[in-house]
Amino acid sequence: MAIAQPVTRYDLDRDVRTVEAMATRLTPYVYENELYGPMPGDLPKLTVGGLLMRAHRLSAISGALVSNQQEAVKTAQQQLDAVRREWTVAYEGKITREYQARLTAFNQFLNEYPDSPRSAAENYPSNAEKRVILEALTDEAESLNVLTADMKNALGATDNKLRRYTQPGPFIWDDRLRPAYSQDKYWFLYIK
Repeated sequence: MAIAQPVTRYDLDRDVRTVEAMATRLTPYVYENELYGPMPGDLPKLTVGGLLMRAHRLSAISGALVSNQQEAVKTAQQQLDAVRREWTVAYEGKITREYQARLTAFNQFLNEYPDSPRSAAENYPSNAEKRVILEALTDEAESLNVLTADMKNALGATDNKLRRYTQPGPFIWDDRLRPAYSQDKYWFLYIK
């Protein structure tokens, strides 16, 4: 894959609105059956992984946020922590279900690469979000002691497949997000 620069523009304000809306809706969402919860307007669907990814990166770049945005992220983190404590079993269930769904979706993207390498290369920056969310879910599952050997092995196999199609390269997302994603841990955001 040969990607020169990010394809998607990062909207900081939208990310803050999204994390705020996701955290507010998290309590009913975790014990409902739906994996992708409804959100207002054009905001991304609610998932634990989507919330974890956004909370992580917004905390990492908090210096770029104005005070009311910093407060919104802090409140969202508190709401996430409360759900993690109060709805542990349902929360862990959502994590393992989403992990499998994201892994399947990312593998489908990689499986299409041989048929259309140019299209896959052009679409990788937006599809990389699935892998970033997988990393957030992996970290969360590990911290809750629900990360299984099968989950680790499946992600390892997926990463091996991705490595076959890529080589090291520049950061593929908006540079404002770089502080949230170190090259050693998030190597898949530094490829072409």
